[in-house]
Amino acid sequence: LTLQVDISSDIQKTAGSVHELSAELKFYPKETTFQSILSQDFLSTPEAEVSFSENNVRYTWNADASFYSYSASSTVQTENHLFKIYETIPYPSAIDESVRVYTLETEVIDITPEIEALAEELVGGEDDLYKVIFILANWTQQNIAYNLSTLNVQASQKSSYVLEHKEGVCDELTNLFISLARSRGIPARFVSGVVYSNIAYDFGAHGWAEVYIDGKWIPVDVTFGTFGWIDPSHVKFKDELGSNDASVSYEWAGRDLEIAVGDIDLITDILAMEGVSETYVDISVEALENEVGAGSYVPIQIRVSNDNPFYVPLQLYLTKAPGVVGSNTKSILLEPDEEESVFWIVHVPEDIDENFLYSTIIEVQSMYGESASTDFSYAKGFPVVSLSDAEETLSTLIVDEEKPYLHDVSLDCSLDKELYYADEYAQLACSLEGDLTGVDVCFEEICSSASSTVSWDIELTEYESQRLMVRAERDGEARYSYFDLHIIQTPHLRIENVIQETIDFSETATLQFDLVTDSPIEDITLHLGNLGSFTLSSLQAEKSITIDIEGKDVFREKIVFTMGYTDALGNSYSSEQTEYITVQNIPWY
Repeated sequence: LTLQVDISSDIQKTAGSVHELSAELKFYPKETTFQSILSQDFLSTPEAEVSFSENNVRYTWNADASFYSYSASSTVQTENHLFKIYETIPYPSAIDESVRVYTLETEVIDITPEIEALAEELVGGEDDLYKVIFILANWTQQNIAYNLSTLNVQASQKSSYVLEHKEGVCDELTNLFISLARSRGIPARFVSGVVYSNIAYDFGAHGWAEVYIDGKWIPVDVTFGTFGWIDPSHVKFKDELGSNDASVSYEWAGRDLEIAVGDIDLITDILAMEGVSETYVDISVEALENEVGAGSYVPIQIRVSNDNPFYVPLQLYLTKAPGVVGSNTKSILLEPDEEESVFWIVHVPEDIDENFLYSTIIEVQSMYGESASTDFSYAKGFPVVSLSDAEETLSTLIVDEEKPYLHDVSLDCSLDKELYYADEYAQLACSLEGDLTGVDVCFEEICSSASSTVSWDIELTEYESQRLMVRAERDGEARYSYFDLHIIQTPHLRIENVIQETIDFSETATLQFDLVTDSPIEDITLHLGNLGSFTLSSLQAEKSITIDIEGKDVFREKIVFTMGYTDALGNSYSSEQTEYITVQNIPWY
């Protein structure tokens, strides 16, 4: 698809005067492997200085006006692409250092005991990473209702809330899936953008997930039920650790200034469509009963074969049937060169004319476009097939593929603290219950025979914040316990990029500088001598600060920054830094 994506917003000054105003936009299309930016324009009124950093665009105005507007206009081309995994990726497996942060919980993507227990129950002994991801995604899509009544809610509920209430919007379904994946040590991140939906028959903002498999980020859209593939109407804007990051942030400096920020307007149009969707599977449909009576329940078998040398995730839709028991969609994941059966039960109407012989069509279609159909007959006077009869027929055909799992042992592991410095040791303790005969307990490659308690002392110099795992195993069966390791660096708060090297003694000028820290800090106080004091509740990385100063207040042509702050462990720090400014035309008196 070739699409035009236009994003715009505005800022209104309601009082005071503007010295500097900026809007940093994060929510706009970016170039990716399968998404090309054909053209992109960033416009503003009044004309702003436009700069770029870390996939964000920043509009900066240095003029006083009553109204400001900005826009990002993009022509985007997307590809219809299935991410192909050719080999089985073992689960659990080592996690690439660059993506370990995506195994940790956040405020919204939380990991509670209930989420951990559910993920453990769903995964069981499965040892194929792609199948583990599919199991978690499919459960979320099948068991959490998509609640249209909260489409306009701005902030997402926590994953734990969504699990408890079994409903949510696309962001919230995605959050829960990511929590389930991260609880099992699988890197997953939140993606936001736009997609076409037949709910409003238009494009709208949307959220989905990406999981890290075989060195690639693979899309998973639990709202649409597509795993490993998304349709080309998905336009990616940004990816992030959580899902509540602001789409745009504002900073301003002025005198008695008050502003009102407008909503973000988003318009997406299709400019061109070309190409033919690739097909991946063969489908056949069979009605397992024929010539049935009124009100009968008829079991339907769909055989799906994958003749490719790679995995094929697949969603099937029952598009034609007299009636269906349960959902009309089902999802499966086919291994390379695998054939699998999917089953439905359809319901024949009760109220039919006794003088007629009826024939009905059963049609199934896949998300890639493949389809197949069959038919069967029904009439009054034919034998009636009950629902229990149909279920019994299917029970003999459905294969239980549960993998070996260590059911008779419980394993619970935790660290002695929530946060550590990188030069500390952490104590990891695990408690086990059940039949421990022949059970080994392993943290990474350090294993010992199981007992009711097992512990390790971990030197943290070689670690970073991530989700870690302990496994208990016996005769090919295993179970796992996951826990978060959070490491913080000793913070170093400093002043950088001071802009204002010269000032006249009698003039007022603007002093601009960046407040920078190596790790998150809280309760920040900043004292600038005669120039005043500032406080900040928290600082994650850096913040640009702009203040008005008078030359006569710059004592002896230097500014002493006195800083106080605390780290995430509550330890207090203080420091001083001196910056020099030349003051001109100082009176002799």
